[in-house]
Order: sequence, then C-alpha cells, then structure tokens
Amino acid sequence: MATTVKSRFPLLLFLGIIFLASVCVTYANYDEGSETRVPGQRERGRQEGEKEEKRHGEWRPSYEKEEHEEEKQKYRYQREKKEQKEVQPGRERWEREEDEEQVEEEWRGSQRREDPEERARLRHREERTKRDRRHQREGEEEERSSESQEHRNPFLFKSNKFLTLFENENGHTRRLQRFDKRSDLFENLQNYRLVEYRAKPHTIFLPQHIDADLILVVLNGKAILTVLSPNDRNSYNLERGDTIKVPAGTTSYLVNQDDEEALRVVDFVIPVNRPGKFEAFGLSENKNQYLRGFSKNILEASLNTKYETIEKVLLEEQEKKPQQLRDRKRTQQGEERDAIIKVSREQIEELRKLAKSSSKKSLPSEFEPFNLRSHKPEYSNKFGKLFEITPEKKYPQLQDLDILVSCVEINKGALMLPHYNSRAIVVLLVNEGKGNLELLGLKNEQQEREDRKERNNEVQRYEARLSPGDVVIIPAGHPVAISASSNLNLLGFGINAKNNQRNFLSGSDDN
Repeated sequence: MATTVKSRFPLLLFLGIIFLASVCVTYANYDEGSETRVPGQRERGRQEGEKEEKRHGEWRPSYEKEEHEEEKQKYRYQREKKEQKEVQPGRERWEREEDEEQVEEEWRGSQRREDPEERARLRHREERTKRDRRHQREGEEEERSSESQEHRNPFLFKSNKFLTLFENENGHTRRLQRFDKRSDLFENLQNYRLVEYRAKPHTIFLPQHIDADLILVVLNGKAILTVLSPNDRNSYNLERGDTIKVPAGTTSYLVNQDDEEALRVVDFVIPVNRPGKFEAFGLSENKNQYLRGFSKNILEASLNTKYETIEKVLLEEQEKKPQQLRDRKRTQQGEERDAIIKVSREQIEELRKLAKSSSKKSLPSEFEPFNLRSHKPEYSNKFGKLFEITPEKKYPQLQDLDILVSCVEINKGALMLPHYNSRAIVVLLVNEGKGNLELLGLKNEQQEREDRKERNNEVQRYEARLSPGDVVIIPAGHPVAISASSNLNLLGFGINAKNNQRNFLSGSDDN
C-alpha cells in the first residue's frame, strides 16, 4: 500500500500544479475581459454620477474635483477676469476709480459731519424739508376743506377766487370772480366787482383811468394818491382806513411811499358801460394806451409837437428788437410788466411835498378822502368796535352811489351777536385774522329760480371758517353772527345802503 502511494505522488503533484495554473489563467482572463468587454458600462456609470451631482449641487468638470482648492479658486478667478475683459475692457479700471471715489466721498462726508457749521446746516436742511412737507400737507387739507365749504356755502368766496390780472416783482392786481356767476342769489350784484392792489415799498401804479366808479380803501401801508381833474391836480397822503371815491374816467396814479411796509388797497368797482365789466386805459405801454389810437396828424395838432417826440416821450418805441418783444410778459388782459414800477426816494419826497391829508378833517368833502376811524364808532366795548360811513351822514362821495363803508374789529374770543340788515346787501372782506361765521337762510336757497316753487321754508345754517382774503356776501334780511378765533379785522361795502337798519336779535345794548 505504501509502495502504491509513493509511486502515485509525483502524478498527483503534477496534476495539482496543472490545476493551479489553469485557475490563475482563468482569473487573469476574467479580469482583462471585464476591462475590454464593458467600457460602455463604466462610461454610463460616470455620466449618471455627474447627473446626480448636478441635481444636488453645482456641477464641475471631473478634473476640477481632483485639483487642490487653491488651484480651483485661481482657475475661477482667471476665467472671470478673462470674461470681463472680453465684455468690457475698461470695466476693471472704472470699478477701481469708482471705489476710490466712494471711499473719498465717505471720507469727505465724515469730515463735513465733524464740522459744527456743516452739522448745523444739515439740521436746518432737514428741519426745512420737514416743515415744507408739513405745510404742503396742511395746504392740501385746507384746500380740500375750502372746496368743501364753498360747495356747502354759496355765500362764501375763498381767497383763491381772486384772479390775477397782472403781476411782476413790484406787486400785483387781483380781481374777484363775478358774484352773479356763482349763484343766481346774487343777480342784483352783477354790476359790482372787487379788486385788490398790492405794491412793494417805493413803487408806483402808473397813471390810468377806468370806465367805472371806484371806492378806494387803504388796508395796510401808506400811499400817495394823485387825481387829475380837467383843471387841476390833487395829491393826498393816505394811511390805513382812508377811503376816497375816484369817479369814472378820472386819471389817477398811486404810490407806495413807505420805506418798509407793503401797500394793500381794495377797490369796490361799479362799471358805467357794461354790467360787471370794466377796462383800464393808461398812458403806459399796454394794449389800451388810448393816445396810440389817434392818427399822427391828430396827435401833432393836439400836442403841438412832432410825432417823433410824442412817440419817444409818451408812446412805446417802434424800433424794438424781436427778442425784447418776446421777452415781455403780458397778462391776461394785456397789461405790460411795467404797470407797477420802482421809483426813487427823491421822487417820492417831491410827491409828498405836494400831497395833503384830510383824514382828520371833521367835515367831509366831495373830493377829499375820509378815514373810517376818524369818527366815533357805531358800537364799541371791550370786545371790539364797528366804524361805519353811510349816505345819511352827508358824505357826498357815497350818496350818489347809495353805498355804505364799514370797518369791524372783533377781539380774539369775542362774538358779534346775531343781526341782520333791513335793506343793505353787504360784501364783507376779511382783512386780517381768522374766525367763524354763521349765516341763516332758507334751505336749498341756491337752487335755480324755476325750482323755487318746490322749496320749503325751512331755515338752514351756512357756516364758514374765515381767513385773510376771504369774501362773504350777506344778503339783506339774512341773520349773521361772527366769532373771532384771533383778532379779526373786516371791511364791508353795503349796497342799497340808504335808510338801512341793523337789527340785533339779542343784546342790542351790549352787542
């Protein structure tokens, strides 16, 4: 048995070696075949991996993944820089300059903020901006409130109802809208208008005449009024409260003689040609310059002077550059910018020497001015005063026009008790201060005449918050009461004033 095993051992060893060799060859072939037979499978696997990375985050090329982090940043920076140069070659320099300017501006801003004067200017600028915004809001609210009041109260004309006739750096002239255009309640007032003049110190309203009778009242300031009659010239020193009638067609001019205070004058105008319409004809350069309307022969014969001299002295020069003509600012009625001009102190002194004042005269004159405050007030107590000039008091200037002029002063917190006028229709102008007015009329009184039969006789209260420049129409027989939220100054013109009676509903002895 042993001999048999030993004799077979070499054969078994040889068979084992062959088996091991075949196993090695088979493994090698399998490994090589896996690399050569399935390259598509490995490629598909790599692509699927890249897609998976794209879904979960930013995808980068495989070679970037294998680079060091610094190399990747360097590559990205170079790539972005190259793209910027290709799109905007000068952008790098521009951005650098912009950064430098921003840094410099921030430094300068910090330096300015450290400067006390600059800080004060910044605070003042911020406060002014806030104040302007607040005033704008208040103005818008007041405008909405005014529109609401006017819609509810046909008797109220807010100050914005004045239309500017002309305006320049020296002053302006404004005219209130026609009363009868507002409501048919005022159809009897179609021939009355209200005009306001304002002028800065040392200025003059150039000579003119108007086809209307004027009742002129000085509201503020000091003036010299010169009136030219056919055979004479009269000049008057006027101050606050002075009143004078300027007849239709009278040539006159007005000077603000004060060194500091602005002049405010109001005219109650009664046209003589067309109801509610009037024109101003002046010697100054405007479309109504009446001398220009005559022919050369008439002017030379009338003035006994050659036309060239007349043109140079009295008329607008013909030889003007087109640009100068274009630069002239004309107003809505055609008056030129020089309707109000500056005058020298010497010229005012010469005019003052010729002027006289009759404000303190006890007896009224047919031509000279009178002052509303020069006589005893109609009503007076610690709460206020009422001064009034009526046709019955033998003021010739008012008798033929059948008009009264009144001035009411109501102290802050005081009340002028309810009253009504028997005949007079009062046009009331707020000169100074603020207050409240209540007027009683019939409900729906502002409706057209054809609807009046359908109205009832129920009483309605009309309210108004009064501010400087506002105008209120108080018809005859309509009770009214006025309270003052600050010292209130009112100017009134009464139409149909003869034999008018003021009737107080309460407190007639201490109204």
